[in-house]
Amino acid sequence: MLKGILKNEGVLFIIKFLGLFGLLYYFCLFFISITTRGSNDFTVFLRDYLNYIDWIRYSVLRTSQTLCKLFGIHCYIQDRILIRSVNTDKALHMGYDCIGYGVMSFWTAFIVANQQKWLSKLYWVLGGSFLIWIINCMRVTILMVALNNNWPISEYLDHHTLFNIVAYCLLFILIFYYIKSNDVKKK
Repeated sequence: MLKGILKNEGVLFIIKFLGLFGLLYYFCLFFISITTRGSNDFTVFLRDYLNYIDWIRYSVLRTSQTLCKLFGIHCYIQDRILIRSVNTDKALHMGYDCIGYGVMSFWTAFIVANQQKWLSKLYWVLGGSFLIWIINCMRVTILMVALNNNWPISEYLDHHTLFNIVAYCLLFILIFYYIKSNDVKKK
């Protein structure tokens, strides 16, 4: 019976997808934990030279800083985790859960779990991750504009939840196009 279930393409996809998502997501959490708390030579090396989480965060903050200039808001990045307005004392802290590694893990797991050539998978993973990164840059920029202009903040929906909603809606649209492009190739 188990052999028959594992021959089912849908079940096999779900197993691969959930396994890959768990692996990617929890690897990110593990990596964050050893690079923030570790003090041995190996973890210091990882933190200083291979810290992809910090690279993503800093690139989002740096891009948002540049985009804020388009709106006439001058900002600077403090300690690689804060973006602070020059004109006011207001700042935005970009925590680990704001980086988007969960959404990127979901997208990567979905693409890799599918049956397609590896080069095509690579293009889809990079393209989708880039779009998630763009949304994140826009979110930080909009939040800095809102902070600088004293816009009211919703007490019912926070920006993190809104980012996740927008990012997953985008992913479902990408998934739709991904599936459509695979259907065309199969025909």
